[in-house]
Amino acid sequence: MDKLRSLKRLGFTLIELLVVIAIIALLAAILFPTVNVAVERSRRSSCRSNLRQIGLALIQYADDHKGWLVLAGSTTPTYEDGTLGNQWPFRQHITNLAARGYIKDPRIWWCPSDKTDGSTSVRNAGPATDFSTFNSVGNCSYMYVAGYNINKTVEKSVSAPVIADEANAQENGAATPADMPDIGPNDNHGADYRNVLYLDGHVVSVEGNDTANAIFNTLANPVILQSVD
Repeated sequence: MDKLRSLKRLGFTLIELLVVIAIIALLAAILFPTVNVAVERSRRSSCRSNLRQIGLALIQYADDHKGWLVLAGSTTPTYEDGTLGNQWPFRQHITNLAARGYIKDPRIWWCPSDKTDGSTSVRNAGPATDFSTFNSVGNCSYMYVAGYNINKTVEKSVSAPVIADEANAQENGAATPADMPDIGPNDNHGADYRNVLYLDGHVVSVEGNDTANAIFNTLANPVILQSVD
């Protein structure tokens, strides 16, 4: 009998167990958002590192080609030809940077915060590259604007944005959600945050729901955006 009573004293009552569970749930509710914020900050940092590496590759490419950057495409980007969203004209020229040794690690084309799998219609638009390492062209997380807004040499355009986290057609004002219901918000860091690479190699992080417009508006008037990080 004394042994049984001793065992009962060592165990938890139902109320005690529920209290412990409630405390654990409360701590989880407090800690999880903090952990998520820390994870996203780390991903944003990795994203900026990716852009810097791409920037170095583009500068090296320009040095070897009389100051000219990789072309983005021959037409203005449109939804119909798949040149919005992930900007496949940039992926079209991945071969130029990769096969020639300017880019050796295919992982730098992918932002760790990118929530898509490359399966949307825009991501599948356009031809696949013939460079085997980059055969999954849908995993490019960035849009290339330099080929549209820079038609001079590198030396004359150091203040222009070159590459940024992708922006879909809804964000840059090219179409409405009703026109393209299959395209959601920016799927890297959200619609109100974007990393931007400038031609001189520096990267800025911008906030606001009009970041895509700010970037695309620089096609005519290059500006330096203020970094929030």
